[in-house]
Amino acid sequence: MARGRRKVNTDTLDAKIEQQKAALEKAKAKYETEKETLAELIKLRNEMRKEELMEAVIKSEHTYAEIMAFINSIESQEE
Repeated sequence: MARGRRKVNTDTLDAKIEQQKAALEKAKAKYETEKETLAELIKLRNEMRKEELMEAVIKSEHTYAEIMAFINSIESQEE
């Protein structure tokens, strides 16, 4: 005996559509919040690295020119 498709009331379907839209909006808002948090964490990490690098340069016995020459020599070797 074959089963037929169950008839769905359009009101029920409309309600499900609205429910799904609400769920999608909620997920989108959470995604945006998480994305902003990630961007802030990356920014904070980069700022901390900059500070650490500057402290190392200041404490170094090498001049700025020597440090830049060293960095540039590494970059040219990688290419």
